[in-house]
Amino acid sequence: IAICMSKSRVFLFLMLCFIGGVGLRSFVFVEGFWVFLGLGMLAVGALSFSRDAKVLVSSAMALAGLLGVWWYGAFEPTALALDRFAGQRVAREARIVANPELAAQTQRLIVAFPETLNERVLVVAKRYPEFAYGDTVRVSGAFEKPKNFSNFNYVAYLAKDKIYFTMPFADVELIKAGERSFMRSIFALRRQFEQNVSAALPFPHSAFVNGILLGNDSEMPKSLKDAFVATGVSHVTALSGYNITVIIAFVALILSSFIVSRPVVAVVSVAVIVVFVLMTGASASVVRAGVMGVALLLAQHFGRQRRVINVLVFAAFAMILFNPKILAFDVAFQLSFLALLGLVYIFPRLQERMKPIPEFLKLKESFITTMSAQLAVLPLVLY
Repeated sequence: IAICMSKSRVFLFLMLCFIGGVGLRSFVFVEGFWVFLGLGMLAVGALSFSRDAKVLVSSAMALAGLLGVWWYGAFEPTALALDRFAGQRVAREARIVANPELAAQTQRLIVAFPETLNERVLVVAKRYPEFAYGDTVRVSGAFEKPKNFSNFNYVAYLAKDKIYFTMPFADVELIKAGERSFMRSIFALRRQFEQNVSAALPFPHSAFVNGILLGNDSEMPKSLKDAFVATGVSHVTALSGYNITVIIAFVALILSSFIVSRPVVAVVSVAVIVVFVLMTGASASVVRAGVMGVALLLAQHFGRQRRVINVLVFAAFAMILFNPKILAFDVAFQLSFLALLGLVYIFPRLQERMKPIPEFLKLKESFITTMSAQLAVLPLVLY
């Protein structure tokens, strides 16, 4: 392997092949038999030509692709235990397994029944009373399987979060408040922060600030959202690498006043990033930014080369390893990585072409940055 390419490039191509295998399986069904047959043939071929470095590298890349195909299939349920309730009205106890999403008139709860924790149900209920992560509730209403609409694969979109059923307009009753836990405390901290902002600022300014800081635009009025879309600035309420950068800079600024060592700053920064990612709901864009932020911090601490593309591929690989369905069915994931790829590859070329244009109040830099990201995501946005 060392003859063909450096170790870092080998790992980079192996991760890309794994991601490619996951992408293939996302759209083409491949039975497990064929995957294992391919793995066996690769093993025999690699052992037969073990002295040929090129064959070894090619076999390893093909093996990574097949592992990606198999990994996606491992997340596909063969049968759903709750299918027997589909089309009926049910009244059962369940546990809230995600932070509730609050809107003006409704709240969205993701719940799981005790015997099927991996088969989640999306419950839409009235805005009040409010519930919290970990609460045990009694849900009553029509139990349905989601359906696709227009050209949107809504079933796969929900399935990426292990949601296979819905209960629209359900009645929800609190049975028992959740016990104290780390995640419950994190979400309680977030809710308290939102309430403090709402108390300090009038509506809709408070909703706008919460959207910028926490990515929560559910309480923003529709007129304001439509205005953002019309002017092309709706991304200001989307969490991204900018939020992570601000956190790292803020932690470093605070700790520097206490004259602490660089390892302590790195550890505290990583801890704060993890808490922030969890508190904001761990959306694809903020997870990507968090993984990259942590990787860059560690690379800086250990004196490693910081190539953005390596960190970007590693972030995608780590997220897909945790949940392979986000590659094809999470638009936030796709937009986030495409925009960053635009900054990595398109930005330098535009910057070179616009060198003759003088800089004025950072306008040229802002224009190049914006156009680089927009050109990268344009095909997906048009689709």
